[in-house]
Amino acid sequence: MTLINRRKFLETTAIGAAALTAPAIPAFASQGPIVVGAMHDRTGSHGIYGKEADDAVKLAVKEINEQGGVLGRKIELIAYDTQSNMQNYAQYSQRLATQEKASVVFGGISSASRETARPILNRFEVLYFYNTFYEGGVCDTNTFVCGETPAQMIGPALNYSLDKFKAKKLYTIWADYNYGHICSQWLERFAEEAGAELVAKEFYPLDVTDFSTTITKIQEAAPDMVVSGLVGGNHIGFYRQWPAAGMLGKIPLHSTVFGPWEKSFLQPGETEGLVTSFHYFQTIDSPENKSFLNRWHAEYGSDYAELGSIAIQTYNAVNLWKLAAEKA
Repeated sequence: MTLINRRKFLETTAIGAAALTAPAIPAFASQGPIVVGAMHDRTGSHGIYGKEADDAVKLAVKEINEQGGVLGRKIELIAYDTQSNMQNYAQYSQRLATQEKASVVFGGISSASRETARPILNRFEVLYFYNTFYEGGVCDTNTFVCGETPAQMIGPALNYSLDKFKAKKLYTIWADYNYGHICSQWLERFAEEAGAELVAKEFYPLDVTDFSTTITKIQEAAPDMVVSGLVGGNHIGFYRQWPAAGMLGKIPLHSTVFGPWEKSFLQPGETEGLVTSFHYFQTIDSPENKSFLNRWHAEYGSDYAELGSIAIQTYNAVNLWKLAAEKA
């Protein structure tokens, strides 16, 4: 039933009707541009993730337009910097749905931003693509999630680290919002299945920058491994303070979130030995990846920061939407 509903919805959007019968294509192609919305945090606490997502949408749209658009119609992109602010997500979701009449919206970085935008876009039946790795559990007719889930990302990586470090006692630290709370439950389940136990599970608001007390508590607990689900620009402080406290190499550090976004703000020696897992790393040696990176750097410069999976998932999402619209 879900597949039927999604197909029916695509057929009733501005981009879907022409695919139903060949005679309709010429009339459809003569219409105006397709409005596409984007909402990403180029600035604020989640700006370290949002910039590459916003740039990925813009590159994908540019390439699609250069190739003739979608069913003969060019894309008109309306992109907003949501500034890591939930009020902005609510405001821009409403605007894109009601004033701009967007056919599809790509956006959201944190789970909180997704859950701010999703009900609004659902209310107005606007397709919504959320393209960040996340805690899982989102399933509705209008929303598509292109990022990794805990079963694809956290579970396999945890098993790797438990085996690598022979760890049985885990000290876990998380960002205090949807992602951290739900992923902590997933990790606890994966740890139990692997025969490991949690000696601590702590949550930190996104504006916390001082982790000295946390590090002292970890030292006192003496776990076999620390698992970090800290998120955003402020939480990078933990990864600076950990080696400064002399802990680098003493207790293994595993992260469910740490990627090139955080790494670009740190010195190589500050993250030596940290284990993390994503479906994409820029160092992948393949013709497809090299071609993509060449196009990216031609557009944004060779000195662009190392890309992570969020850029790739967002770029793929725009192209996935294009293919779906053309097959609806």
